[in-house]
Amino acid sequence: MTDVSIVLPVQNAAPAIGSLYDSLAAVLGDVSWELVVVDDDSPDGTADVVRALALKHGNVRCLQRVQDRGRASAIHWGVQASHGEVIVVMDGDARQQPGFVPKMLAALEQGNDIASAARPGVVSGLANALVNFRLGSRLADPLTGFFATSRSLFVRSIARMQADGFNVFFDLVYYNRQARVRELALPDGPLGRTGLKPQLYVLWALLCDMISKLSGGLAPPRLVSFVGVGVIGSSVHFSVLYASLGLGAVFWMSQALATVTAMVFNFTVNNVLTYSSDRLRRATYYKGLLLYTIIASFGVVANVST
Repeated sequence: MTDVSIVLPVQNAAPAIGSLYDSLAAVLGDVSWELVVVDDDSPDGTADVVRALALKHGNVRCLQRVQDRGRASAIHWGVQASHGEVIVVMDGDARQQPGFVPKMLAALEQGNDIASAARPGVVSGLANALVNFRLGSRLADPLTGFFATSRSLFVRSIARMQADGFNVFFDLVYYNRQARVRELALPDGPLGRTGLKPQLYVLWALLCDMISKLSGGLAPPRLVSFVGVGVIGSSVHFSVLYASLGLGAVFWMSQALATVTAMVFNFTVNNVLTYSSDRLRRATYYKGLLLYTIIASFGVVANVST
């Protein structure tokens, strides 16, 4: 029987997988463990690297997802495909310290339900304050991506957790508020700072996730984000419209400028915030914007002509 399952949701992590496996093997020793890598069809050949590693080590498996995207759903996939009695979720970019895994396992053996690694200098004190207020806790890093728990606790919670949610650890603690959580502080330095996201994205995604939870899951986080961007886009539209009219432009020209500005704003912000896991970059962004503009132009013409 496998004792521990290490679940790694990865994207373009080919160079790091081999060294991460070696580090885990060194610190876990005689523990029966498996490595479940969930790859979102990385163009750098991560899945091929994992499969090659699996040919050498029987405790490695690869789940390659061609269509699905997103870290939360990748973790859900990995957990449901794993066999271990204990689940450890890590990032596959080698910036998190495998040496902390035995410490997490020890914390669980001491009677804690969840063990987590708290990052130094987390991205947003405001985000942490909002999460802790919602959880009714005082966690140093309630948005960590490096944690361990029992398989039974995770599987018991997964039906309520959102596959497109903002943070799996937050979801896990949110739906198990009576759980005993033990935080272990990662040391400061390059290995301790684990891929912190831009503060604006964190706050926006967190807000959408909380609104979704308040709705009982009826409004998915992505829908909340899309509607929220649309509301802000309406404000942009009217701001440009009245500013243009104030400068003496005729109404139809002001309306056209405001509509096009809001259209570009909505597409760009949704690309960055709402669809961050499928974000268009460089040439694909401009192709997407052009296609969106062509499709939306029919509505623009109708709007300006009325």
